[in-house]
Amino acid sequence: WLYPAATPSASSFRTALEGAAADVEDSGDVRVELVCVGDVPLDPGLSALVRASREAMSNAARHAGVDTVSVFAEATDAQVAVHVRDRGAGFEVDSIPDDRMGVRESIIGRVERHGGRATVTSATGTGTRIELVMPREKP
Repeated sequence: WLYPAATPSASSFRTALEGAAADVEDSGDVRVELVCVGDVPLDPGLSALVRASREAMSNAARHAGVDTVSVFAEATDAQVAVHVRDRGAGFEVDSIPDDRMGVRESIIGRVERHGGRATVTSATGTGTRIELVMPREKP
């Protein structure tokens, strides 16, 4: 009961995102500060959003050189947004080599393939902000 399963069987966005944050914390020397406002049932687009968020948190844990990654998520009737931020090393987004697919496909591409959008803002020495937004599917 102290440690949830690495891949929780989640039926809600919040539960899935909390599980992803716990996975990142368990696999590295980083603390994930997660604030999640609202909750909605998990659907295929939101599952992709959670996986992209996990990749963003993992990248920060591996490359930013920080001990804390901040995540803010908000679920509304219209959309679900996740903001992943670190105050670490940063990088030049335009200089990502073509053979590196983490940011390009596992974050941006994954969200866009499900109708969402992803924005990566970073520069060397300034940290990184990743905004992921997924519109809600209509019932």
